Amino acid sequence: MSNKTDYSYEIQKIYLEMFLGDAESFLRCQNIFDPKNFDQKLRSVAEFITNYVNDYKVMPEPSIVNANCRTQLEAVTVPKENYEWLLNDFENFSRHKSLERAIIESSDLLESGDYGPVEKLIKDAIQISLTRDMGTDYWENPRERLLKLKENNGQISTGWPSIDKKIYGGFNRGEIEIFCAKSGGGKSLFLANLAVNFALQGLNCIYFTFELSEGLVSMRIDSMVTGVGTREIFRNLDDVDLKVRMQGKKSGAIRVKYLPSGKNCNDLRAYLKEYQVKTGQKPDVILVDYLDLMMPLSIKVVH
Repeated sequence: MSNKTDYSYEIQKIYLEMFLGDAESFLRCQNIFDPKNFDQKLRSVAEFITNYVNDYKVMPEPSIVNANCRTQLEAVTVPKENYEWLLNDFENFSRHKSLERAIIESSDLLESGDYGPVEKLIKDAIQISLTRDMGTDYWENPRERLLKLKENNGQISTGWPSIDKKIYGGFNRGEIEIFCAKSGGGKSLFLANLAVNFALQGLNCIYFTFELSEGLVSMRIDSMVTGVGTREIFRNLDDVDLKVRMQGKKSGAIRVKYLPSGKNCNDLRAYLKEYQVKTGQKPDVILVDYLDLMMPLSIKVVH
């Protein structure tokens, strides 16, 4: 077995020779087979095999590879007892080398102040794996399958029966919901209304705003909770104060947090961890209000 922190030239050569001797094993590893992961001396071979399979849909003979890449590889028959070793070891090799390259690329990005792509580089490398989940066997145990769907479907009401009906009961736990509309289309008001509806159901909500101030978002929520129009709130401060305090005693939490433009998912995760430490609560719903073509409004139903 290979050294998991080394993956020398020799072990990489064995991978390629085993693939040449067993096209099926290459097919099963094709989704993680990346020529950039191989030693410089073998990279041209890996590239040639990839291109050949893509063009001709068959594995090239070793003689063809050697003639084109000036190598001396042999096709190695994979013994049955070593088949799983090859798959597992090559998976570890691919993840290790991809993560290694991601860290190097991240260092350059961090040095230049370009933090955005770093998380994706690392995440993509860590998630490299062979296809092992075969999906749902439709014919097997339909009762269990349907009950599971029933239990997980529409658990969180939007607060609007007409919308719940359209989405089969409401939002599902663990889902991310995204809402898009043109500028001025009411996205922020819609999201604030959802925060109120969720809180009235006893759910703890965190509302991230990348555009409006915490005060303005909170005043809009005041209007929704009390039924007092935003233009009338300051004329009815005592009434608004009393109604909000009374409703808060029987509702889930709503925490409004402003984040300046340029913040990313890592900033949200750091805040959520700090929130959990300081309040002892876990949010049930995370709402993100950000007016940008690349990041529309979104809702994450956590629990």
